Amino acid sequence: MTYLALLIPLLVLLAIAGTLIYAYKKLRFKKFLVLIVVLVLGSVGMWKFYERQVVLEFVPQALGVRTVSYRLQESWGFGPGGNEAGILFYPLSEDIAQAVGRGGINYLARLPANTDQNSRDWRGSYEHWSETPIQGNDWKIDPATGLLNVTDYICAYGFCIAIRPERLKQANEIVSMPGSFYARGRIGMIVVSPDQQVVLYFYNG
Repeated sequence: MTYLALLIPLLVLLAIAGTLIYAYKKLRFKKFLVLIVVLVLGSVGMWKFYERQVVLEFVPQALGVRTVSYRLQESWGFGPGGNEAGILFYPLSEDIAQAVGRGGINYLARLPANTDQNSRDWRGSYEHWSETPIQGNDWKIDPATGLLNVTDYICAYGFCIAIRPERLKQANEIVSMPGSFYARGRIGMIVVSPDQQVVLYFYNG
């Protein structure tokens, strides 16, 4: 994900630079300025659209998420020595939430495969669903709250993010209480909460 996120802006910048060099020799100054504005705004729009598609791909297609209600992602460095951490909240429709609530693990295990999995690479592909509370050596009860804390997982490699307190509280309650369902992906974990009509995705690396 990091490599692609760096490569695409670089290619866009190179394309813009080439266009501007050519246009500078051919256009009058006012038209040249207009072209700069159009190229910059268009590039920002294209990047935002691409970025939005990537973050939606963390969730299986069949869950029908369309927006992100909260997102915090950070990276330190890049390449083999780089690190990343993040958490995302996606609203879940009432119909899908009810279906997950009725079917539970069986419903999630039988979700149809993503039709665009090749372009997604590993994103949005999960197996071995379980019911919350999350179990594992990297999860421990916080004595102060009596809940699991998602930051224990997100910050496992020493790279932390400052999650908004109300979102952190919500995430900790979801992963600690029965009634939600989680799975580990190649990178990160996903949690589907039918009661709160939300999907969580968080990762470290």
